[in-house]
Amino acid sequence: MAVFGVVLAAGRGERLRPITLYVPKPLMPIPGGRLAMQDAVERLLPLKPIRIYIVAHYMAGLIMDAVKHLNLTYNGLLETVIHDKLLGTAGHLYFLSNLVKDDDIVVVENGDVIADVNMVDAVNFHLGKGLDMTIIGYRAGFQLRYGVLETEDYNVKAWVEKPTINFTVSTGNYIIKGKLLRLLNGGFIDMNDYVNLIIREGGRVGVYLVNKFIDIGTVDDYLKLWCPGK
Repeated sequence: MAVFGVVLAAGRGERLRPITLYVPKPLMPIPGGRLAMQDAVERLLPLKPIRIYIVAHYMAGLIMDAVKHLNLTYNGLLETVIHDKLLGTAGHLYFLSNLVKDDDIVVVENGDVIADVNMVDAVNFHLGKGLDMTIIGYRAGFQLRYGVLETEDYNVKAWVEKPTINFTVSTGNYIIKGKLLRLLNGGFIDMNDYVNLIIREGGRVGVYLVNKFIDIGTVDDYLKLWCPGK
């Protein structure tokens, strides 16, 4: 069994404009003097992957230049894969379908996500549970702005003031068995549709929870990364 890493760095980052008109999200600086996509690369290193592929599209030239520079640190482990069109968060994995064996492990990371996850523990969980795919998840809460009425017909049974709804969200990090890449056909498909396809095909999909997750998808989220608690 071999491990391959993939960092998705292809998106346009439209929610982060105007910043991303000049620099793609994966190259934005984060605390610690690193680039955002470096956080993803660092999480993959303990797995001793055969290769870490950086998938690029938007501002691909800048991504490629950054990878060349980072390879001075990572001893040539990184390789840029440039796609001439957006294929969705799962569709960009198609290029690996003929490179991996059925039992190989492909660990996928969004290049704009900061997550506190020990990937060695996550992969051991994945293997120990006999899963085909593991989604790295996070328990999030959302407080409603309104009082909620619990009703039965026209009768009010209770009033709950501004309750918090808890749910599990994807952090944009995934562990995928190599054989599942055969389900891709080179067309556009996002990760949610890919996961549902895997489930329909009888694949076992699980979730591994982490305690910290920051998506720098908006200007406000990016500023919170630098000024936590504000």
